[in-house]
Parts: sequence; C-alpha cells; structure tokens
Amino acid sequence: MSQIRLSRLILNDLGGHKIVVFLLICCVLSALAVIEVTHQTRQLSISQDKVFQERDALEMEWRNLLVEQRALSEHSRVEEIATMQLQMVRPTGQQDIVVDEP
Repeated sequence: MSQIRLSRLILNDLGGHKIVVFLLICCVLSALAVIEVTHQTRQLSISQDKVFQERDALEMEWRNLLVEQRALSEHSRVEEIATMQLQMVRPTGQQDIVVDEP
C-alpha cells in the first residue's frame, strides 16, 4: 500500500471546487466586515451620547445664565445699587435739561 499524501489530496480537492472555496472566503470576509461595521456603529453611538450630554449641560448653563442676567438687570436692583452704592438720586423737574438736536 502506498502512502497517500494528505496535503496533496486536500489541494487537489480544493482545486476542483474553486467556486466553493471562493464562496467560503467571501462569507468569512463578509462576517469580518459585519463585525467591523458593528464596532464602528457602537463607537459612533458612544460618541453621539457624549455630545448629547455636553449639549444638555451647555443648555442648562445657558438657562442659568439667562436667569442670572434677568435677576441682575431687574429695575429695582439697578435702582437700589444706584442709590446705595453710587449715592445717585432721581433728578427733580427743575434739574431736567432738554437737549435739542440741530
């Protein structure tokens, strides 16, 4: 009985089924592509979530700044600071000066 070389037998068999081998390689490459796309999608989703959280934080800070601006620009507060800290008084009718433009 002669020895049969297994590697030669496998190569001969694969050579006869080129289409099957080609389809197997395509399936493996397709599976690897699916894995890569899934990974990229997850990474992009994580990145998008971080951006949304940052946006929400900035919106909250913006709202707080608007509230602070309204509080600081209230007429009663401005008038109180003018009278207490700057010793300003409201002019009387005799102290009013009207300026006409030429």
